[in-house]
Amino acid sequence: MSRTIYLAFDSAIQRCLRVFESGGVVALPTDTLYGVVTTIPNSDKLYRLKRRSYFKPLGLFIANTFEVQSNQLQKLLPGPVTLIFERSAVLPRDFNPNHSTVGIRIPDHDFIRSLALHLNDIPLAQTSANISNAQNNPLCIDDFTDLWPQLDLIRPDGTLNYEGSTVVNLSIPGTFSIVRDGWYVYLI
Repeated sequence: MSRTIYLAFDSAIQRCLRVFESGGVVALPTDTLYGVVTTIPNSDKLYRLKRRSYFKPLGLFIANTFEVQSNQLQKLLPGPVTLIFERSAVLPRDFNPNHSTVGIRIPDHDFIRSLALHLNDIPLAQTSANISNAQNNPLCIDDFTDLWPQLDLIRPDGTLNYEGSTVVNLSIPGTFSIVRDGWYVYLI
């Protein structure tokens, strides 16, 4: 498959950045599952790719814990946790337009964090590499062959052995709730 790249770290970063500059979508491994990512201005492509309802929000990958305001949260990150916060006014209105909150991940995966750093202030919109509401966890590139024709690039990294991220809602000050158990519960 010509869109699959087996390149050294820095070369793969540059190739992904070129794909993002042209508005493309990349499938890559995370610290949990394989995901699909693009820059936030092109996040509509993820909805179309996954046949996902606009009422189901996408998440964001960011690079550093200093972008998360709470020192307590920095102990969880980077890691397999999605943190839901009240939506920031700096997010484009057309990103998750039906939601007052946003899910943010800082994955424990050097490649993704490096991509996010190279993009400066342009967050990476992200979701799992499967059709919306699918029951499978995409643990290897063969688990999402139905998406291959619509992807601009696939960065394989073998087979992963994880569940999705643990999702924690922190949008109401002073409280939290576990929205979804995930890989993090195995770490504590």
